[in-house]
Amino acid sequence: MKEDITQYAKLGLVHHMLFPKSIEDETFHADSLIELSKRNDIETFDCCLPYDKSNRNRVIEQLSNCSKEVCYALHLFPSRKISLCSLDKIEQSITRLVVADQIEAASAINAKGFVFVSGSDIPENRDCAKTAFLDFTKWFANELRKKGITALLEPFDRTVDKKYLYGPIDECISLIDEVSLHYDNIGIELDMAHLPLMGEDFESSIRRCGHRIKRVHLGNCVKNDVNSIWYGDKHPPICFENGMIAESELRIILETLLDIDYLSKANRGSLVMEMQPYPNKSAEYTIKRTMEILNKVWEQI
Repeated sequence: MKEDITQYAKLGLVHHMLFPKSIEDETFHADSLIELSKRNDIETFDCCLPYDKSNRNRVIEQLSNCSKEVCYALHLFPSRKISLCSLDKIEQSITRLVVADQIEAASAINAKGFVFVSGSDIPENRDCAKTAFLDFTKWFANELRKKGITALLEPFDRTVDKKYLYGPIDECISLIDEVSLHYDNIGIELDMAHLPLMGEDFESSIRRCGHRIKRVHLGNCVKNDVNSIWYGDKHPPICFENGMIAESELRIILETLLDIDYLSKANRGSLVMEMQPYPNKSAEYTIKRTMEILNKVWEQI
């Protein structure tokens, strides 16, 4: 492709993955997020806010007038401990209290999207878990609708690492279509790094999701080496050793996104790079290297 990729896509980054220290250090969380929001090589980013009020207020002050497209995510919600598809009434109430707080945080920084996940699968009672999650999702979409925010379901593996309820692509599509009958502010955030762990094909998944795709994450995963420290949903960089996504896979992804018009001059879809830093390398080095790979593959299309 001779034309620059930014004519077809809004490039972005995921904050907490590039700066994993932010999960435990709220001051670092705020500082690094504010700096990320000032970058001139991206148009969008995914983030969440610290729970600490002083640091949260600092971020809100800086991001509330941010010129970039902001997408919120439940990165600090303990989704493996308290599932959003829980059958426990107390846990359901706790979930709504915490998520309501996060919705307010997202609204305060003018987020346009809000990524959410189902939480741990309940194999012995999956049908009831699906009903509980459908109920939550309708509540969630309705609350976000009041703020002008789109709910973005992120599919995860059910059997390898996260072992979440949602889950297989076709089941995610069915859920989105059912909720869409009531609320139109819902879609899918399709994370390419999750698809190999889910046993899903890149091209087929993209085509099946189609118009429901509202945001895309580009990353990587290690699936075939269970002894690797990167095994599972750890998000090493694209083209990382033993990873499932290198240049050839990235090309398939980009070509298919172009073919379904997710990437186009008329509709510049978001391409958000989600990766941890290379071992012993900085976040800055990792961003630069990932951008180089992305542009190299784009030029081959």
